[in-house]
Amino acid sequence: MMHPGAVGGPARTRLRYSDEDFLRFATEERRRSVGFGDGDGGELAAARERALAYYRGDVSRDVPTIPNRSAAVSTDIAEAVETALPDIVEIFVGGDDAATFLPVGPEDEAAAQQETDFVNHVVFNENNGFLAFYTAFKDALLTRTGLFTWWWEESEKVREERFEGKTLEEVAVALETAQAQGATCRYEARDDGLFDVVVRSTRNLGRVCVKAVPPEDFTVAPDAVTLKEATYCALRDRPRVQDLIARGVDPGLARGLPAYAEPEGEVAQARDLAGEREANALESLGDLRQVEVRAHYIRLDADGDGQLELWRVVTDADERTLIEKAQVEAVPFGAITPYLNGHRFYGESVADRLIEIQKIKTTLLRMLLDSGYFALNQRAEVSMAEANEYTIADLLRNEPNMPVRSKTGRAVRPIGAGAINFDIFGALEHVSVRGEQRTGIVRNAQGLKPGTLHDTARGALALMSMAQKRVRLIARIFAETGVKDMFLGVHALIRRHATAAAKARLKGRWVEVDPTCWGERKDMTIQIGLGSAGRDHDLAAMAKVLEIQREVVELQGGVHGPFVTPDNIHNALKRFVMAAGQRAPELFFADPRAGLAAGGGAGPPGGTGRGRAQVELAMARAKAAGELKLKGLQIAAGAKMREREIELNAALRERQIARELELKERQLAAEMALEEKLALSRLAAGLGGEDGEVATSPVELGGDPG
Repeated sequence: MMHPGAVGGPARTRLRYSDEDFLRFATEERRRSVGFGDGDGGELAAARERALAYYRGDVSRDVPTIPNRSAAVSTDIAEAVETALPDIVEIFVGGDDAATFLPVGPEDEAAAQQETDFVNHVVFNENNGFLAFYTAFKDALLTRTGLFTWWWEESEKVREERFEGKTLEEVAVALETAQAQGATCRYEARDDGLFDVVVRSTRNLGRVCVKAVPPEDFTVAPDAVTLKEATYCALRDRPRVQDLIARGVDPGLARGLPAYAEPEGEVAQARDLAGEREANALESLGDLRQVEVRAHYIRLDADGDGQLELWRVVTDADERTLIEKAQVEAVPFGAITPYLNGHRFYGESVADRLIEIQKIKTTLLRMLLDSGYFALNQRAEVSMAEANEYTIADLLRNEPNMPVRSKTGRAVRPIGAGAINFDIFGALEHVSVRGEQRTGIVRNAQGLKPGTLHDTARGALALMSMAQKRVRLIARIFAETGVKDMFLGVHALIRRHATAAAKARLKGRWVEVDPTCWGERKDMTIQIGLGSAGRDHDLAAMAKVLEIQREVVELQGGVHGPFVTPDNIHNALKRFVMAAGQRAPELFFADPRAGLAAGGGAGPPGGTGRGRAQVELAMARAKAAGELKLKGLQIAAGAKMREREIELNAALRERQIARELELKERQLAAEMALEEKLALSRLAAGLGGEDGEVATSPVELGGDPG
């Protein structure tokens, strides 16, 4: 989607060309260009339509069906594209970073890494980067060209909050707060003496947008090789009128554009799988109408200073109405093709190399099926002299156990048909192998074939390795062309339009990113080799590196050189984690340089005696600290054991005392029971007299008994 005025600003210098001149330049260059199908004889558009038709299994233009014969179709193009696409997409979206900016010096390491993380975050998190990569790659494999575009989009976010039942003091506070935050505040009085308050705030937001666009809507000058140096290119878009108005186009100008009428024979129709063409033929009303606009990028000297500038001229479909004109800094497009054609912009697609193979295999497949049909339904000759009224009807009733009646039994005679005198299955296999050799996309890339288990392990790995070389070359071409252009363009847009620092979540951590301090980036690299099919190979290779490093460390007596250093080991561990598909190696292994810097060290050892002494001193200190910590743990453990022993002894003593008290209580109770029993016995012995009176001994007061 293109945004008029989103990339550059209006011209501020006096120009030697008028608006009519810009329209004339755009018209003439578009007529000479290759891509839309009007100036190139339609050859490219026809090739795209043919490839899309073959992808859907429609080969009727080249291999027409015969009535009452097989109509089966081989789907080699679809199978090849869907086989290569998962690995190519995984290479870019399954690794740590799809692209990495190269530092310009040792002091630029941290900045380059942060810019790499942030640009990848913008592409894959703030935009649907996966869908953009998938769409562009599939377009390239099918129609020769995949196309990325990017632009800066300004938008407003309006937030409205309503508060009810507030006092006059609260209204005053709301007004003051809204004024400080640049918001508007309005209030309404209620019958109960309170107020309802509405606070409305508006935020201007800007972001980079990235998407893939249809290659049939792009055209380029016939002498162009790369888009960076192209004199002319253009992109056509079909927005609705209301979308143009929202982008800042004058409403009267937007509403005056003619409605878009889809022409016959376009590639867009070949993409139709759900009847969109018929539905789109019904025109919408008002501002919902769909119109066509074209953004032309022309390189010319418009101000007469002897230097070429890049101009963006937005017109209607007929190049008669100038919608917008602006000078821009770069072409916002990145183009990819799977098979480069030297010194030309357009290359070849996988479909171009497989169309002939699919035609041949479709013909062979139909021959095989027709042969089987003829064998089951053989033609016969009928002698009318020996036939009766039932013979023809019985012969046409081809059912099991149904007789054919005739007069003599010799009325029907089978007609001998020519047989296929060659190995049709071998022919199909031969043609399939030819297709794999042309594209480098083999059936084994989809998974192991049944016979692989009976092959040698070395042979199976060699076959997979050869297939991956061709697929990785396609991925490398994608990386060094359109993907690199797209990442550099996104970086330039962020740097040009950012006004302040912002916080972003990069690799699991919130960091502050300030694009206003970024410098211009022209060098970067694309990581290739992390696809799912090559991941096992990469893991095995890095595991072997780590194994060799361990042996070298044992031979050199430590990790501090001269052959292997902590940095070497850390780098190998990072590559191992990245080969495993993890995006953040720092979550698993710490950087040894960061550890030394945090401990006040002088950085990683450089192989000198001073560096080795510092490392040994640090190791001795760490060992002493570890021994001291271990001694402390032992003392603490001994104290805890003694404390536990005291607690156990106290508990045991308490239990013994309780048992002794319980025994004494039982003994005392027994003695008391015995005394009570003796007292009762004495009382019973002293009972006497008549009528139950108790005899008492006379006692005189103050005297003794008796």
